[in-house]
Amino acid sequence: MASISQRHETKGYQSPCKTPLVKGVLQGLQRKIGIEEKGKEALWLHELRQVIEALPTDKLIGIRNSALLVIGWAGAFRRSELIGINIEDISKTRDGLIIHLTKSKTDQKGEGQDVALPYGSNSLTCLVRAFEDWVSASGITEGPLFRRMDRHGNVMGRLTPASVRMVVMNSCEEVGLDPKRYGAHSLRSGFCSQAAKAGKAEHQIMQQTRPKQSDPLQCYIKKASLFDNNAASGIGL
Repeated sequence: MASISQRHETKGYQSPCKTPLVKGVLQGLQRKIGIEEKGKEALWLHELRQVIEALPTDKLIGIRNSALLVIGWAGAFRRSELIGINIEDISKTRDGLIIHLTKSKTDQKGEGQDVALPYGSNSLTCLVRAFEDWVSASGITEGPLFRRMDRHGNVMGRLTPASVRMVVMNSCEEVGLDPKRYGAHSLRSGFCSQAAKAGKAEHQIMQQTRPKQSDPLQCYIKKASLFDNNAASGIGL
């Protein structure tokens, strides 16, 4: 609807999408099929730890996937942002890592955004440790942080967005989670849900997730707090 409307208006025509006929058809479709958005399941922190623990620490691909999952989760990165990170974009400080995004979905002009990733208290999910392990094992000193690998373990070019989805799905399947229910977005939604459950303020979560608008964030917060002060709790059931 938005695309059709914009195309007409840029060509100097009145948008047909604003007519009562088209609006009526849309409302009818919404009543028939619903408007609920069905996305991938959130990967909660305890599930992330299960996944990381199952990865092979003696294989380069396991070390890479560990760093990919932990950094992707803690930074609430979109998969395009995650694979776009270069070594040159990362600064290590006494408090953790600072990753500079040169461009993202919500920064199309390329003004740049900094994402702070603090040290983790658990060795399994400490992103600084995961980052250092991957860089040390791979020998990467410049260019893309996350790269493809062949079956012989040779490090190649930049990882693709589709590969991030497959890493998440395959890693989840290894620990008994239904791979069809998880994808690359499970890292981002998992962070949002976990942060909301932990009582982090909305503005704190937004600072980390860099959303274009707060509507999707409200959805995560709502799901994470469904059982908080629930009316069915403590009434003798």
